[in-house]
Amino acid sequence: MTTSLPSEQREKLLVNITPQLRRRLKVRAAECGMNVQDAAEHAVSRWYDAPAPEPVETSGAKSWGVLLPAGGPDKFATTCAAREVTKVQGFAQAIELWLSEHPSPARPLVAQPVQRILVANQKGGVGKTFVAGGVAQAAAESGKRVLLVDYDPQGHLTSRLGLEGLEDGEESLLTHMLGRGRRDLRELLTALDEERFGGRLHVLPACDDAFLLDAELAVLRHGRDTCLERALESVEQDYDLIVLDGPPSLGLGMDVALNYVRRRDGERTNRSGVLIPVWADQSSHRAYRMLNAQIETQLQINRVTIDQLGLVVNAYDSRRGITVTKNYDLWMERAERPAVRATFKDLKEGRESSDYCRPLLDYAPDSELSETMRDLALELTT
Repeated sequence: MTTSLPSEQREKLLVNITPQLRRRLKVRAAECGMNVQDAAEHAVSRWYDAPAPEPVETSGAKSWGVLLPAGGPDKFATTCAAREVTKVQGFAQAIELWLSEHPSPARPLVAQPVQRILVANQKGGVGKTFVAGGVAQAAAESGKRVLLVDYDPQGHLTSRLGLEGLEDGEESLLTHMLGRGRRDLRELLTALDEERFGGRLHVLPACDDAFLLDAELAVLRHGRDTCLERALESVEQDYDLIVLDGPPSLGLGMDVALNYVRRRDGERTNRSGVLIPVWADQSSHRAYRMLNAQIETQLQINRVTIDQLGLVVNAYDSRRGITVTKNYDLWMERAERPAVRATFKDLKEGRESSDYCRPLLDYAPDSELSETMRDLALELTT
C-alpha cells in the first residue's frame, strides 16, 4: 500500500459524488484496510489508464473533497475535458472502476465493537449538542439502537431534549467512572418516547457532579484513561452506536473521551472517532488547531489511533458577510484531513426545536436540517 504524502505536497479536488457511491467507497475501502481518501486517490490514478469507462448515474451528487498529489486537480480537470465528460462523471467512473477491481474480501470481517462517536470542540456555541443529538436521532430513526451520552457538565443536551438531569448526590456517569456506582447503569438511562425512534434511542442525562470531572480525574491513581470505557462497558452490547456530547474544555475529561473512541483492535478505519462541529469564523480555526494538538498528544502518549471522522460546519449563513464566506471556503478547500462532512444552515427549525425542548427530527422531520442530519448519520454509520 502506498504511503500518503504530507499535506503540503497535496492539493484538494472538489468534486460532486452521490451519497450512495460515497458510502460504497467508504465500506469497500474499510474492507480492504484502506483510508477512504487513499482509495479515492488510487481510483483517480487508475482511471487515467482506463480506455473507455462506462457512464455512471450521478443524479443527486453532493460536494466532496479528495486529496491528490500536487497538480492532481488540474490533471484530472484536463483529462475530463479531453474525454468530454464532466468532473462529476469522471470521478464517478473512477470510483466505480476501483470498486469493480476491489471486490469485498471473501472472508468475513472481524466482528466489530460498538461504534463510538465523540462530538467534540472546546469552543462554545459551535453546535456540539445540536450535532450529537441530531446524529443520534437520525441513527435511531433508521433502525439502530443508540445511546446518547450527555458528557457535558452544563447539561444542554439533557435540557434541550426536555429531560430532567440526574440528582446531584445520587449515582451518575461520574460515580461509575470512579468505580463508586452500585446500581446497574441501565437504571440511569431514559428512553425518548417519540414514535419515530421506536424506543431505540436512550439518553444518559447529565448530572451537576460532572463539573468536578477534571478534579476527580486528576487524583484518580489507576485506570484514568479507561475509566469511561469501564463505566459504559456493561451496556455497550445493548447498542449499535454510542454518541457522546463532549465537554467544553481541553482537560482530562476530553482526554478520557478521546481514549474511549480510539480505534479498537480489528475495528475498521473511520468507524469510531471524533466528529468536530465548527463555525465559519476565524476563532473556530484556532479552536480546531488546539483540539487537533490534543488529539495528536494522545496518539503519542498512549500510542493509540483516534480517527477524526470529519468536520461539520454549523449555523452557516452566507448573508453574514464576506468574512463568513471566506472562512467557510477555508474549511471547504483545506488540503488537510479531516474533510467537511456536512454543512448545516442557520435555520429557524434548529433554534425552535431547542427552545421548545423537542428533538429536531420530531419537531421538524421534513426540514432541510433534518434531511442533512439524516445524510450525515447514514454516512457515518454505514
